[in-house]
Amino acid sequence: MVKPVQIRNLTIGEGIPKICVPVTGRTKEEIEKQAYRIAAARPDLVEWRADYFEQVENLSRVQEILSTLRVIMGQIPILFTFRTEKEGGVRPFSTEAYVNLNQTVSRWGLADALDVELLFLEGGTGALIEKIHEKGCAIVCSNHHFHDTPPVDEMLSLFGRMEEAGADILKIAVMPKEPKDVLKLLAATCEAKERYSCPLISMAMGGQGVVSRISGEIFGSSVTFAAVEEASAPGQLPLEKMRRALALMHGAL
Repeated sequence: MVKPVQIRNLTIGEGIPKICVPVTGRTKEEIEKQAYRIAAARPDLVEWRADYFEQVENLSRVQEILSTLRVIMGQIPILFTFRTEKEGGVRPFSTEAYVNLNQTVSRWGLADALDVELLFLEGGTGALIEKIHEKGCAIVCSNHHFHDTPPVDEMLSLFGRMEEAGADILKIAVMPKEPKDVLKLLAATCEAKERYSCPLISMAMGGQGVVSRISGEIFGSSVTFAAVEEASAPGQLPLEKMRRALALMHGAL
């Protein structure tokens, strides 16, 4: 049985899946321009993909951007994400820099949740989750497969490792090569919904995977991603199309 998670004024894990829109600007000016347009569109959640930011290694600049986003977004929750290059991000980053960035961001109290890749919640960096939770931030633990779709049992094991590590929300994204891969992702999500207590986020990327992005209320994915400006992953629908699709699915249930 899934236990909903509260992030600011948003409840994740019940009802219609919540829509998250990424901010992907490379400069302060691009980020602010995107942020105003996204805030006006009123998504449920905003993700700042900090790996796109050209000055992400400068922590004072990161804090400045987050402070600006906090003002622009008002009560819209902010998910802070630095996606590593290995899992689809746009720039290389050392383990030490990744851990320090996430710990520092959690201390500022400007982001409501942090995306932390599974690798960094296990092994030698396992203390990261405790330090982030101490500051009141929720943790979305993620794992991305941009070239394939793991077997169902492997995806279930990944969800289990995330929950065991202490994450609040569990996320897996895969790249299907054929329709059967999408079915595997949906089957794993449906089973994980019954097996684990944390809310889930799952998606099959690309055109073949669009059905996974709009059917979360049926199969168990609590958040879906849509675009107002630049998409951060293949297959993201525009926000208004996503709203209509989710409403149609909800109305049929």
